Amino acid sequence: MDDAQADNRDAIPVLPEGVPVAMPDLPLRRVISTEQQLKAIGDRTRSRILGIIQNQPATAKQIADRLGATPGAIGHHLHILEAAGLAQIVARRITRGIVANYYTRTARIFTYDPPSDVIGESSIALDIFTAAREEFVEALESRADDPYCSNSFPHTRLAPERARIYHERLQALVNDILQEQPDPDGDVYGFFVAMFKAPAYLQNIAESPPPEAD
Repeated sequence: MDDAQADNRDAIPVLPEGVPVAMPDLPLRRVISTEQQLKAIGDRTRSRILGIIQNQPATAKQIADRLGATPGAIGHHLHILEAAGLAQIVARRITRGIVANYYTRTARIFTYDPPSDVIGESSIALDIFTAAREEFVEALESRADDPYCSNSFPHTRLAPERARIYHERLQALVNDILQEQPDPDGDVYGFFVAMFKAPAYLQNIAESPPPEAD
């Protein structure tokens, strides 16, 4: 921890035991652009931690209980996320005589804009697809009572202007979701939104040239 982080932490007042820790209003987006940030968020455990603290402040002990890990290991991951600017301490509270730090993310959602020399040959979009698939598989295995679970995978031919309109509508839907005030008594829902140009085999079929006359 650097001196600035230590000073910021010490500046947060310590709440008495029993005082609830409220979820702060987080910025909607934060851009991920550095190698340090990509390495921090690319770890599966740290990605899961960021999911937990997206809607509710939590301590290392609370996160460890959720993930079946030790508080020491989770504390190490939290320090990496904090150093990368992805997690932050938003409250401190006395719990059983010990001052516990409560963490949240630094934004509701992270968007990616790394330079090519940082990202290399990897695909951020594919990483997001993979993470969404893994979470969806786990959700299906653990929850059978989800009346709002829905999914579809349509394809349609669109002129560029119509494609732009649908792109903007999807982005507006994501923004609406991010601006929704979290309900502390509600359930957490995942939303995976993607729009992409389909692969070549689904595109226009080239017309064969007419046979030459004899």
